[in-house]
Amino acid sequence: MRTKTLALSALLGMLGSASLLAQSTNVYSINAVGYINVTIYPGFNLISCPLICSPNNSLGTLLPNGGGGLPTSNQYSGWAVWQWSPAITNYLQDSANAKQANKNGYTNGWISGGTIALNPGLGMWVQNPGALTNVTFVGQVPQNGSAYLTNVLPVGFNMVSSAVPMDGDLVTNTNTLVTFAGASDEVYYWDPTASPQAYGQSSLYNTKKGWAANGSAGDVTTTNLAEAFWYFNAGANGTETWTENFSINP
Repeated sequence: MRTKTLALSALLGMLGSASLLAQSTNVYSINAVGYINVTIYPGFNLISCPLICSPNNSLGTLLPNGGGGLPTSNQYSGWAVWQWSPAITNYLQDSANAKQANKNGYTNGWISGGTIALNPGLGMWVQNPGALTNVTFVGQVPQNGSAYLTNVLPVGFNMVSSAVPMDGDLVTNTNTLVTFAGASDEVYYWDPTASPQAYGQSSLYNTKKGWAANGSAGDVTTTNLAEAFWYFNAGANGTETWTENFSINP
């Protein structure tokens, strides 16, 4: 998956305006608002949403598919989503189709009500049976003090993402800080642009050598903006806690 970088210039512009307003009113806000454009490729995509959206980060909010007329009338018909739940070691599922969109009880056209929550730090499979589609997420940027910047990873597989709205290196990046790994922990990335689609880069953690990709030494644990991945906690440290660091000063 490829995404456009968070519109920091627009975000900083909003912050500048907020700062001027604050100076004139003596009222200050620590909330920073941004947007992310995400490309959903035909087939399977492993996505995330590193923003706190309004009124929530539910599927019905992020991908509204209701029958109330364009532009949100059955536009995601045929799409399906899966979100891994470590608590039940199984997927939460939902799907959309044109026949269900106008029926009572099917909020936003999603058969299970569109209640699956793609909160910052989580991931979700999206299956797009049609053409390449661009979607935009708008919301507040998680900052220090937000519960979303702490992700608890139980032993086993976890479908996660960085809650920080930026791409790049996960390990040495002073924001994302994947420095908690135990022996034999693994990271798996999905490449929706491959033909056929397949898992791409995978990384294995060695307590002496650190992270390595496909047997090659080096810090290669990277991610794109709004991209989720699998994190396998091998259990050497028990439950692991991933705490990120991010703040924007107006």
